[in-house]
Amino acid sequence: MMPIPDNEDVVCYHVIKHSSWKGKYKRIFSIGTHGITTYKPQNLEVTNRWMYGDVLVLRVAPNSPNEFLIQARKENNKKGDTMRFSTEHRSQLLSEAFKSRHIFHEKWTDTQKYEAFKYHWSGTRLPVQLEVTPISIDQLDTATAQVLASYYYKDIQAIQLLKDVPHGFIIVCGSFGRKHMFISQNRDDVIRKAQEKAAYFLAIKLEVETEEITLEEFANQRFGKYSDDEFITSVVEFTVEKIQTNRHSDSER
Repeated sequence: MMPIPDNEDVVCYHVIKHSSWKGKYKRIFSIGTHGITTYKPQNLEVTNRWMYGDVLVLRVAPNSPNEFLIQARKENNKKGDTMRFSTEHRSQLLSEAFKSRHIFHEKWTDTQKYEAFKYHWSGTRLPVQLEVTPISIDQLDTATAQVLASYYYKDIQAIQLLKDVPHGFIIVCGSFGRKHMFISQNRDDVIRKAQEKAAYFLAIKLEVETEEITLEEFANQRFGKYSDDEFITSVVEFTVEKIQTNRHSDSER
């Protein structure tokens, strides 16, 4: 089995491989810089390798909460081999693998971009683009199209609407419910497309809360469960220099 050139393992998951004639057995499923590798957990012997360019299909398996399918090209076999795996971390695994979807043999062009404003903590509205992808809602710089932030469906707790901000909505993210507010004339389309893609690619149901909140409530709750004074009141302060990030072209003090 030929190695994948210059490939390095990035993240690995324990999975179960399902075979119609061998039954079920454990594997380590590695997502790398240039391809996917599976190993025997006992001795790390390589059992399968696929370059991303050979991946034909990567999908959740229907009617199963943990299973997914991978179909990859094989020499002298245009249809490729299809293998079935299962893991409790399916949405995380697929989210990581889909980050390389642009070089899959199966091309991914079905993304939508929408003009929007990001509500900054200072109260200003910053123009951004929102791109709805198979695994996330991405916040893009309007000038460079650079991704400033990705809100992965696997991390989204809920989507909230604002009762006193027309076309406003909030993405509630992370284990502690951090809130990110946007305003877009295409709000309903953004939410609908995100729900469709989360369901199709990851079998995740994105919930829109029925109870709308106010802008003041958002401001008071934007840090989720760490919004109370005991968490945000300064205890000690230091003068530091902020190093350049994706969001800023210059360092800030």
